Amino acid sequence: MVRRWGLAGWTAAALLVIAVTLAVDPGLRHDIFGTPVLFLISWGPMLLGGLVAWGLVGAFGERAELDRRIAAAMQTHPINRELGWLALFLVGFVLCLFVLSTILHMYGAEIGADLEMSSSLVSRLLFLFTLPLLVMDRSGVVLDGRGTAMPSIALKVEQPWRWLGLVPVVLVLALVGYILVPVNGLPEPSFPLFGFVLAFALISVCEEIFFRGMVQTRLEIIMGPWGGIVATSILFALMYAIIQPYDPVAQLPGHGPVYDLGLALLTYGTASLLYGYLWLCFRNTWLNVLLRIGVFLILTPPDLEPVMM
Repeated sequence: MVRRWGLAGWTAAALLVIAVTLAVDPGLRHDIFGTPVLFLISWGPMLLGGLVAWGLVGAFGERAELDRRIAAAMQTHPINRELGWLALFLVGFVLCLFVLSTILHMYGAEIGADLEMSSSLVSRLLFLFTLPLLVMDRSGVVLDGRGTAMPSIALKVEQPWRWLGLVPVVLVLALVGYILVPVNGLPEPSFPLFGFVLAFALISVCEEIFFRGMVQTRLEIIMGPWGGIVATSILFALMYAIIQPYDPVAQLPGHGPVYDLGLALLTYGTASLLYGYLWLCFRNTWLNVLLRIGVFLILTPPDLEPVMM
C-alpha cells in the first residue's frame, strides 16, 4: 500500500504546495509565467537527459544485477530506524548551519572576512556526511559486515556500463550551456573560481551521498523507485528553501518564504528528479557530482557570485 500510494501522495503534495505558492505570491507568478519559455527550456535538457539515461540502461545496462546488489547491501539495515536517524541529521544540519553562520557572520564582521562558506562546508561535512556514514555503516547498526557494501557500490564503480551515464551528463551540460552561456557568459579562470569549484565539489559529494545514496535508496525500498525519487527531490528542494537566508550555497532570491519554497520546488526539485533518476539507473555518485559541478560552472556569472543547484 505504501509503495502504491507513495509516489501519488508525494507528487500531489508537491503540486499542491506549488499551486498554493503561485496563488499566494504574485511575484512568483510573474517570474514563472512571465518567462515560461525560459523555464521550459531549462527543464527540457533535464527531461532529455533522463530519456537518454533510460535508453542507455535499457540497451547496455545490467540493472537487474545492480538492483540485486543494492537489495543485498540493504538487507540487514533497519530501514525505518535509519530514516529516522537521517531525518534527525537533516534537522541537525539546518540548526548547525544557522548557529554557525550567525556566529561566523558576527566574527567575520569583526575581522573583515567572509566566513559564511566555512559554516556551509562544516555543517554539511558533519551532518550530511560524517555522522550519517558512522551511523549507517560503521557504528554497529549492522554487524555482519554488509553495512559497508553501499559505499563500495556507489563510489567504487568498476562496471564499464555504469559510466555510460556520462553521456546524459554531457548532453545536459551541453544543452544548458548552449541556452545560458550566451546570456550569462562564463567566469574567467582564477584562484577564487578554483576555490568555489573545490568547495562546491565537497558540498555536492556530501549532498549526493546523503540524499541519493542514503535517503533515496531507503525510500525506494518503502515507496518504490519513483516514490523514492519524488520524495527525496521534495526534501532536497525544501532544505534549500529553508536554509536560503543563511547559506551562501542556496542562491534563491530571498523574496520571502512562500516565494522561495515555490521556486525551490520548481528549480532544485526538478533538477533533483534527474539526479535521482541517474542514481536509480547507474548507482554512481560521481555522475551526479560531475553534473552538479558542470551546472554550477554554467550558472556562475563572470562576477563569481555562484548560483548553485
